[in-house]
Amino acid sequence: LEKAGDVGIDLLLSDSTNACVPSNGLDEMEIFPHLMEAFAETRGRVVLACFASNIHRVQQAVQCAEATNRKVCFLGRTMIRNMGIAQQMGMLRIAEGVEIASREIGQHENRDVAIICTGSQGEPLSALSRIARGEHQVRVGSGDRVIMSARLIPGNEEDIFRVINGLEK
Repeated sequence: LEKAGDVGIDLLLSDSTNACVPSNGLDEMEIFPHLMEAFAETRGRVVLACFASNIHRVQQAVQCAEATNRKVCFLGRTMIRNMGIAQQMGMLRIAEGVEIASREIGQHENRDVAIICTGSQGEPLSALSRIARGEHQVRVGSGDRVIMSARLIPGNEEDIFRVINGLEK
């Protein structure tokens, strides 16, 4: 924060849901090995839903995809836009030839694809919600793994469990 002030930032206003709630959750760096294990063990596609603003988590998922020889596809308007900006700014690094468009998913074996999408909080118009309702070109099936990479935000329980139930069906 001091460095930010030294370069001319006078005021920082920020907020973080549940920031003041004590938790036994994992540290960001402790999550990576678990993600890597999930990517490595999954026989089908990996579908990871997270906040489109969590560039660090997306970078971790991209690294896991690259390490397990998976192509990466971003789904959800906000995710696509934010990751494009993050790449332009050098905040997200993806090896050449790893990122694919949604129309290319079917050209690859399921085990060779990782989808990073919006919808970890069950937002009705998010990519994951649309997948769960069968309203998206992407379908989940046997062997696929869906990772909802965010804590449940109080008040979103119904929407989140609606998505989970839809994915189970």
